[in-house]
Parts: sequence; structure tokens; C-alpha cells
Amino acid sequence: MRDARRPARVRFAGPRRKSATKRPAHAGRFALQTALAIVFITSLAGRPVRADDPASPPWQLYRDSNPFVSASGLPFAPPAVAADRWRVDIMLEASNTELGFDRRSESLLYDAEIHAERIAISRGIGEHAIVRATFGGEQFGSGFLDGFIRDFHRTFGFTNGDRGHLGTDGHTIIYTDANGRGVVLDRNLSAAAPLLLDAAWRMSGDGHEWLYGATVKVPTSHASPLVDDRAVDLSVWAAVQSTAAEARIPWGARVGVMQRGDTQLLPQRANDQVPFADAVIGYRLLPSWDVAAQYQWHGALYDSDIPLLESAGNLTLSTAWHAHAGWTLRAGLVEDLPSRHAQDVTFFVGLTL
Repeated sequence: MRDARRPARVRFAGPRRKSATKRPAHAGRFALQTALAIVFITSLAGRPVRADDPASPPWQLYRDSNPFVSASGLPFAPPAVAADRWRVDIMLEASNTELGFDRRSESLLYDAEIHAERIAISRGIGEHAIVRATFGGEQFGSGFLDGFIRDFHRTFGFTNGDRGHLGTDGHTIIYTDANGRGVVLDRNLSAAAPLLLDAAWRMSGDGHEWLYGATVKVPTSHASPLVDDRAVDLSVWAAVQSTAAEARIPWGARVGVMQRGDTQLLPQRANDQVPFADAVIGYRLLPSWDVAAQYQWHGALYDSDIPLLESAGNLTLSTAWHAHAGWTLRAGLVEDLPSRHAQDVTFFVGLTL
């Protein structure tokens, strides 16, 4: 346990404290990072690196951003790159969650906003092999999305759930069980995200291809087990996806299983094997403009009664513009489905070269 001074249980009932003032500097820094990344990547469009044809499956470089999951080696969506070409994907995302649980012998308080920057470099080696390396960083803090999300929910008549009722300061994650074991993150934090390495072998068919791959997670940070659980995880998976250049509805699907190593994040409750599945479908509105939906599901990483630690799903909705120069700009949002099993809402913008 990270902090022996913490009580064995964390109760969420009681008078609400006045929320701490959100720091506008967080919004400014994130906006500046986003703008600089877009300018920098766009300036590379003239180099001999380009995105796949818009008809290729619009897989998003995303996985469950719940830190109890993202600290592990759960793979991102399958790599997609043309034979003998390079591909560079950059994604910036902001995930905001306010949830409180009290289940039997466990309790969890999660009130934080997580900003992440991610870079994936893929290479098609001949007609059959693909390799990819994905790395980046994460920042835990108060963020700038709280007010926007509450206003959005009120405007359309949606419930705000636990938002505004936890009495926390916007950068707190506390899990405890009846034995006093758990994890605490109650400060702003910036750290490197785990490194994920993918290798896949593809076999072409009539208008589609099969991919057989493996993903290895390599630890990179000691900052907190909620950033990197320090385990070396191995995943194996199989995928099938469309390849026809004239396809108006590109698609893809994958199933796999992750074998976890010796995690430092809730090791007494960690499950050794975690199944997962992904699917994506797109629709080309114009040759240079598409919309896409991606669903990602994974089994429970922990033996727990708390929904956020059980099996979870994420629905990603996005739209993209494919420039004639070869680069693609995509933006969208991610919602937990079913609710309260993953992060509340995530906004992202990505560039592909």
C-alpha cells in the first residue's frame, strides 16, 4: 500500500466540500501542446511518408484510458500500414472521470482528468510483416473539462451522476479494501507511459487480410503504479480487416488474450489472463472525408466488485479528413459502454502520416 496513513475504507457520504478552483493553466498548456503538435506534424506532410488509403480500416490508436487498465499492456488497436511503407500516428487526448464506489469490502474514489500524448511508428516489411512501437506520456491533474461536461449533461437532460458530489479537488484516485491494501494518487503527476511493441504477420485474401500478432508491454516509469504497473505483459491476437481500395465501408475485427506479468497495481486482486476484442467500421462520405465507429472490450483485470475494475467497453466515434498530401486529421470522442465500467468521457485529436 502506498500510504499507511490512509483509512482502510473511503466513504463518500457526508457534506460536500467546496470544489477547488480549477487551474486555467492546465487548459492553456494542453491547448498549446495540441497546437504545436498539429503544426509540427502537418509540416512533415511533404516527406516520403503517407497514411494508408482512406479505404483501409479506420482503427484508432486508443485503448481504455482508465488508469487501472492503461497501466497494463492491454494492446492498442491493430497496426495498419501498407507494404514497405512507414506510418506515423500521433494522438492527443483528454479523459475526465468523477466516480465513487463502495462495494462490500472495497471502495474507490476517482476524480481526475488525464491528458495523454501518444506516438506510434509502424513499418510494413515486405508483403507480410508489420512492426510498431507506441510510446508517450501522461499527466494527471484537475484539468479543464469538468464545467463543460456538467453543462453539456444539464443542457440535454443527462444525469451528472457523481459529478460535483465527491468533495475532492480534481486530482484524486484512492482505492482501498478491508485489509487496508490499495493505491493512492492525490497529487498532480506527469510521467512516461508504458512502451508497447507490436509484431504481426498478414495473409491477404479477396478484398480482406488476416493478421496474426503479438504485443509486448515494456515498463518505463516508476512514478506511480497507476501510470505503469511495472509488469512485462504479453498479448497474442488475430484480426481480419478489409483491404479493397474501392470499399465504401471499411471494417476490421480482432480477438486476443493478454498474459499479465508481476504487476505492482493491486497484485492481490490481479487476474493473470485477460481476453479482449475490438471492431471498427467506417463510412466514406466523400473520397477525402469519413466517419467511423470503434468498439473495444476487455475482460476484468482484477477480481473485484467495483465496476471500474471489472470487464469494460469503450465506444469511439470519430470523423476524419484525408488531405491530398497524404496526411489524415481525425477527431472524436470516447464513451464508456456499459457506463461506470471505464473512464467517463475522452476527447481526442489525431494525425496520421
